[in-house]
This record gives sequence, C-alpha cells and structure tokens, in this order.
Amino acid sequence: MGYYMSELYRRYFRATGFSELEEEIENTRQEVRDCLDQAQQRKLMHLIDAQEQLKAELAQSSFEDGFRLAIGLLRELEDKRIRLQLEEEG
Repeated sequence: MGYYMSELYRRYFRATGFSELEEEIENTRQEVRDCLDQAQQRKLMHLIDAQEQLKAELAQSSFEDGFRLAIGLLRELEDKRIRLQLEEEG
C-alpha cells in the first residue's frame, strides 16, 4: 500500500502557504551561515537537509493517516447503511 499512498500524496497533496515564515527561516539561515566557517556551513546545510527530509516524511505520514481515517469512516458508514437496509428488508 506504500506505493499507492505515495502516488496519492504526490498527486493530491497541496502545501499550504507559509511564505512569510519560510522567508524568515531562510533569512535567518543566511545570517547564521555568514557567521560560520566552511566546515560549520557544511554542518548547517546537513542539519537543514535533515530537517527538510523530516518535514517531508511528516507531511507524507499525516496525509496517509488522514486517508486511512477517511477510509475507516467510509467503511463505518457503509456498514451502518447495510445494517439499516437489512433491517428494513427483514
């Protein structure tokens, strides 16, 4: 199911606009980077890359959890509909 969830996520997930916050983060990152030597800059970039990967994985996980919740709710509603239909027939 992982492949299908990944494809659904890629097709339907739309990131919300946090442009002001993202701009503030980028400006602060550049200010910090300018104060660091080259080795420290590499460490900072490694930290930022890891943070971006974590953010992407959390977004994917949240999308999958929401999808599973929706499917679970749909199943419950369908089960209830079937029970009501059987009660009406019986």
